[in-house]
Parts: sequence; structure tokens; C-alpha cells
Amino acid sequence: MMDLTEKTANINRHPWELSRSHCIIRQINNHTFTTIADIDAGDRFFTTKLLPFVTDTIYAVDTAYVDTNTKFDGIHCINSISELPELNDNSAIIMMDVLEHVSDDAVFLCVILDKLSSGGTLLITVPAMQFLFSDHDTFLHHYRRYSRKQLLTLLQKSGLIVEKCHYFFFSLFFIRLLTLRKKHIGGIGEWRFSEYHTITRIIRFVLNADFFFCALFARFRIYLPGLSLLAVCKKDAQC
Repeated sequence: MMDLTEKTANINRHPWELSRSHCIIRQINNHTFTTIADIDAGDRFFTTKLLPFVTDTIYAVDTAYVDTNTKFDGIHCINSISELPELNDNSAIIMMDVLEHVSDDAVFLCVILDKLSSGGTLLITVPAMQFLFSDHDTFLHHYRRYSRKQLLTLLQKSGLIVEKCHYFFFSLFFIRLLTLRKKHIGGIGEWRFSEYHTITRIIRFVLNADFFFCALFARFRIYLPGLSLLAVCKKDAQC
């Protein structure tokens, strides 16, 4: 079980993680929500970045937490989705790389949406392209990777209005494609450099630019392939 008091400030974050966090925050830059719930929040590295966008409560939800309904740094930490109260129509739920870990993603999505009122926002990222499924995915306990069509179908059947849905990390897609036949078991690995190291900054800049161009092309319905897939949705009806 995770100790919520564990200090994580000295962890060197991978540029991929830093860029993903930056790009997801950009999706809500011009919004202020009453409440945001971050599902599978882990050590709350990303959750803390949501504080400026909330007027009331932020929830970090993760089954690894020892205690439930505990507050740290202004964030309410709970270890079960069932403990999450119903969120109003000016609230948001964020799930970054969660759905691929669930055997029945449609049922799980309905459980999540039961906590969100009509008009609420759901923001999701998932790994993309099933043909890229590898030992790396197996190690991470992924059931699947998603195509844009597959994710759109799942979201729309769940009563969601999809405002955005496009791939990102186009550059990493080709790197994964080129190394697909190689054995790659394990996570993204420990990163040697700090967030402020020149190498980290350069890679992060490239990935941020990558996301920008994928989103720009998507406005013209040109969907560049990518290692990941983003969807921003509004709840319209009950599951």
C-alpha cells in the first residue's frame, strides 16, 4: 500500500510524463471547475497541478492509498471510486492511462459516469494502436490499446458528447514502431536527469510541440498517428 506521506519531490520525472501533464493541463487552461477528481492518481504529482483550476474540492482516487478520506496539500485522497461523491455539472473527472487496465472498460466507464452529473467534463488519455501492443504493455497489465474509432464508439455509447479526440506523441509512435520487435519489458524506467536539466527540457519541448501539431492537424480532421490518444467529453445522458 502507498504511504500518503511519502515524499516524492526528489523523483526525476521522465520527459514523457512531464509533457503529458503539461499538455493535459492546457486542455483546461481556460476553465474553472467546482470539483475535479483525478482517477488512479498515484503520488499526486499531476493532481497538485490541478489546484489553480478548482474553486472547491480536488479528489485523488487510488486503490493503493492506505487510508480513505484523508486530506494532503489541499487534496482529498480516497481509495475507492465508491467513496467519490456525485459531482455537479461544473465538475471534471480526469483519467490518464486508466481504461486500458480494466477488463471491461464499458462497465468501468459507466461506474465513473455515475459520479458525474450531466454537463460535467470527462478527460481521458489511453495508449494508442493495438498493433503496437508489446511485452511492455503486458508488463504494465494493459488489456488493450485503442484506435480513435474504438475509443469514440465506447465514449458515445456511454452517453458522452466528444468535443476532442485525437492522437498525440507522433514522434514516439515511430520510435515504438521501429523497436516493436525488440523485447522491452518494464516501465519507462528511471530518468537520470532533473526536470530542469537541459536534456529533459529539450525532450519535453519536442514532445510539447509534437502535441501541439497533432492537435492543430486534428482541427482540420487530419489525425496524425501517435503513441497515445486524448479525448475531452461532456456528459449528456445517463449510462
